[in-house]
Amino acid sequence: MSLQLDNTDARILELLQKDGRMMYKDIAREVGISLPTVRDRINKLMELGVIRKFTVIVDSEKLWGRARAFVLAQPVGDGVDGILEKIKNISEVRAAYLVAGEKQLLLEVEVDDLHQLGEFVAKYAHAQLGLSNTSSFVITKILKEEYGAAVKPNASLQFKCDFCDCLIYGKPIIEYIGGGRYYFSGKDCAQAFKERRLHPADASPNLPK
Repeated sequence: MSLQLDNTDARILELLQKDGRMMYKDIAREVGISLPTVRDRINKLMELGVIRKFTVIVDSEKLWGRARAFVLAQPVGDGVDGILEKIKNISEVRAAYLVAGEKQLLLEVEVDDLHQLGEFVAKYAHAQLGLSNTSSFVITKILKEEYGAAVKPNASLQFKCDFCDCLIYGKPIIEYIGGGRYYFSGKDCAQAFKERRLHPADASPNLPK
């Protein structure tokens, strides 16, 4: 049975999406619950990864001399997995999505100007990332921009095991390894994942028998 967010979770998330600096006591008053309950709920949502992080959203239109664009392309060469590893180290890529269709990769790119956008497509998209058939769409004005998913009461949570990549039904086993947070479908997967990190050449890619 999958985990679900109840009305209280959804309301807390709605308030935090509007104001990430909102104090717990104000959230408690708005939702009609106690301060410890707010703290426990937010800690639970963070542990489950529903709340990824608290951050500052900068309005790009307030920054002079910046250009944003969407780049749509077809992955070749290393394939999607290899490309995603490389994207992590490219600061110009602000977001990356896999999409359905002939062109499977959608990048949100931010650069200094249109000339640099052309250089990005030539240097990174074609040469380093191995993308083909690219199309660039420059954002000229932001009409509406929301961040994060819209959460409704009774929304089901979905987790994939970080070892076997299978869907996890119910609450995942959460492990903090090497500064990262990982989700596993069972203790065998968690142990195999740790062994693979310690001994990558010796660890079997299959689940323990």
